[in-house]
Amino acid sequence: MRSFFSFTIFFVLLSSSLFAKENKDLIKANYYYSHFAFHEAIPFFEKLATEGNDPVICAELGDCYRLTGNLQKSADWYGKAANNQRCKDAVILHYTQVLMQLTRYDEAGKWLKKYHESNKTDKRVINLIAACESAANKLNAIPSGIATFLDLNTEGSEFAPTLWKGNLVFTSDTVINIKKKTDNWTGNSYYNLYSVTCDAKGHCANDYNTVAAGNNLNIKYHDGPCTFSADAKEMYFTRSRYNNSFFSKKSVANKDSVVLLEIMIASDYDNAKKRFNDITPFEFNSKDYSVAHPSVSPNGNMLVFSSTMQGGAGGSDLYLCTRKRNKEWSKPVNAGKIINTEGEEVFPYWADDNTLYFSSDGHEGLGGLDIYKAKWDDKSHSFSVPENIGTPINSSYDDISLALYPDGRSSYFSSNRPASKGGDNIYFYKKEIVFLQLTVVDPLTQQPMPGVEISIDGINDKREKSSDNNGLFFTQLYPEIEYTVTISKGEYETQIIRINTTGTKETDTITRSIKLVKQPAPHRDTIAPVQQIVIRNKNVMDSPGIRIFELDETYEAGHFYYDYNKYDLKVIHKRLLDTLLTQLNRHPTMRIEIQAHTDCRGTDKSNQVLSNNRALSVVNYLVEHGISRKRLEYIGLGSSKPKVKCPICEQCTEDQHYLNRLLEFKVLHL
Repeated sequence: MRSFFSFTIFFVLLSSSLFAKENKDLIKANYYYSHFAFHEAIPFFEKLATEGNDPVICAELGDCYRLTGNLQKSADWYGKAANNQRCKDAVILHYTQVLMQLTRYDEAGKWLKKYHESNKTDKRVINLIAACESAANKLNAIPSGIATFLDLNTEGSEFAPTLWKGNLVFTSDTVINIKKKTDNWTGNSYYNLYSVTCDAKGHCANDYNTVAAGNNLNIKYHDGPCTFSADAKEMYFTRSRYNNSFFSKKSVANKDSVVLLEIMIASDYDNAKKRFNDITPFEFNSKDYSVAHPSVSPNGNMLVFSSTMQGGAGGSDLYLCTRKRNKEWSKPVNAGKIINTEGEEVFPYWADDNTLYFSSDGHEGLGGLDIYKAKWDDKSHSFSVPENIGTPINSSYDDISLALYPDGRSSYFSSNRPASKGGDNIYFYKKEIVFLQLTVVDPLTQQPMPGVEISIDGINDKREKSSDNNGLFFTQLYPEIEYTVTISKGEYETQIIRINTTGTKETDTITRSIKLVKQPAPHRDTIAPVQQIVIRNKNVMDSPGIRIFELDETYEAGHFYYDYNKYDLKVIHKRLLDTLLTQLNRHPTMRIEIQAHTDCRGTDKSNQVLSNNRALSVVNYLVEHGISRKRLEYIGLGSSKPKVKCPICEQCTEDQHYLNRLLEFKVLHL
């Protein structure tokens, strides 16, 4: 991810290869790399890397691809570097982080353990190793809501959403009537602040506008991300250090050629002119390190920002300032080891006066940057242990910049996860936690039925479980999908119901009471002694006793009826087929055609497939029990020859549907 936070980081450049030939390609590659022009450096590193296997060249190419968003190629080149004995530990760490973003957790875990052997004091690595062991399960967990891709996204990068005066404000490198220079890091334009109108349901208009008028905002270099005071009169935003003198207007780099970031405060907003009249620098900006990503608490008493100042845990740390009586900000204080790690802590956001969200790649997460939540305690002046807010907001990729609506039920965030548009994109999140509760009872006794088999089938969610001793089945469902739920037990009629979780509330439980009815009992002569057999109907083979078959005659295979939309053989089916086996063994020259039917529900095509599968399942059972395949043919008749006719399918009763799901056989030869 090439998000704006990357400018807050000073990268320790790997030394140029001592083994590569000093040629023009190497000189250009090193020049662009050392000046953070990673996009420009790639073709030169590519040529050098293919000509040899130098670990430094491969690692630097891996850096370039990682920092411009091509993770797969980054992993390929990091892998080549990591497998060389001369590879540096820092490269291995970057390699593991890329592997985690690609959800290759097992590989990442192995390399992290190798890295940890020589970096025992890096607590972040312990978190990352734990993450590799738990991330897959967390990714596959049922999400707490729905994340929707917004139409405002472009092929560039849109990120860091925030809410202001009923609008969604965000940062983008898409150019709209502004002459912006090109950032050699990505090859795209520098960042700007933009605004669109959106409602609380995440529906945004096409009014893609700049945040405010005037030439003191959205300069030719980076502006954004930003945050606003609760009264909407002040805007705190990040800007690349910029010389705005009469003779020189350009970005300013430090002694290491790094363009640092600083915080600017825009105030005195003029509603009529739609502009901020005054823009001043934050008093704790520095020429030696970056300060960026400010966020002010709703009560205006606390400011938190990200900085690379010395004395932190490593990378970018979060720092706190409090409002003094004279309205000035106190000296920044590190947010503490509970929040900050050896990795990157960036994009803080105050949801209320005590709840802070931020992004980090150093805590136990899913890969890349994840969003965490921590609570501030006014008495102890410390934060609680950060909590990963989980899917669907977090993913294995970089997830940043949460912006909550006041009710806490929906929010915006940005991520570089794969999507229809490249780069970073903004998503709308709606909280939906849905549960299903089934109560299964016997309709005659009204007693709960334990041990009932219940299977649920939805997109990416197929599970089976049994009802408990109280006949209860309780589980969480995925939001915004349709489920088919099948309830079955022994010789009871299987029931199938549809559950749709679309349009449910923030937290909702769908309840259903299920009454299982016993299947019609087989005719009593199916278990009677042979000498007492009474054939009730010559076309129903419901006894293993001696009987006479007629050529070209069709017979029902006893009381053999399939469950709705099923073709598997239940215990009662196999008992009836055992009767047919007996008859086939008694008539060793008899050949038959198995004929299976469906009820009228479903399409003709699906019913044809289903009935074919039903007939074939019977043939397979008979063959498995010693009947020659040459004696058996089969055909699926779908719903073309119903036993019980009802003119309108939707008006058929369940009993009629049940009787039409029968199995028959026709005598082809005696």
